[in-house]
Amino acid sequence: MEAEGAVAMSAISEMPQGRPSLREEQKTLTHNRVLDAAVTVFGEKQFLGATIDDIARAAGVTRATVYAHFAGGKAELVDAVVARVYGSIDEAYAELTDIPEWTRSVVREWLTRLVARWAALTPTIRVLSSAGTSIARSSDEAGQRYLAAHERHVTALCGNPERWQGCSPADRRQRALMAVLQTESFLTVWISGGWAVETEDPLDLLADAVCHLLAPALRG
Repeated sequence: MEAEGAVAMSAISEMPQGRPSLREEQKTLTHNRVLDAAVTVFGEKQFLGATIDDIARAAGVTRATVYAHFAGGKAELVDAVVARVYGSIDEAYAELTDIPEWTRSVVREWLTRLVARWAALTPTIRVLSSAGTSIARSSDEAGQRYLAAHERHVTALCGNPERWQGCSPADRRQRALMAVLQTESFLTVWISGGWAVETEDPLDLLADAVCHLLAPALRG
């Protein structure tokens, strides 16, 4: 019996840990559905014209459910929308930094994946851009959040000093920042802004520019 108990305990210990419960998964799904609805409503009615009732109807939930997830109402929803955008871009830079060796082909492939991610975020980016300061708690807070996000991206790119051999910390940080800004501005104008690009392969040119800036960290 003791042996059977030991085997059972061993089997339990080998089971996947940390998986969210069905209740937690449902809560996450509802949270994201409300957030998706907020993006849609803000896009249709603008921030000032949208109401919590509008968002609840679009999400197919009650007003109480919206407040259960976002007690601060529209202001908290906007914070969550902004966090979603920055969080997704954070994941993209983490994905690049997890690749052991950077080459031009690696950067080019990463940019292709980034475009797909950016396209998915475009409705949200357009809502935030068109609403401007009307959805920001304050211009100072928005600016601080913007700088903090870029600091995370730069830190991620510079996180492996061995990758940047022969390049001073100050130089690598400026190179990383310029690569981040060049990528962000181009994708914002091209993907989110709908600017017509005439070149056959716009990402190839962007890869050239980014690789030029990241040159000390590239191999091959």
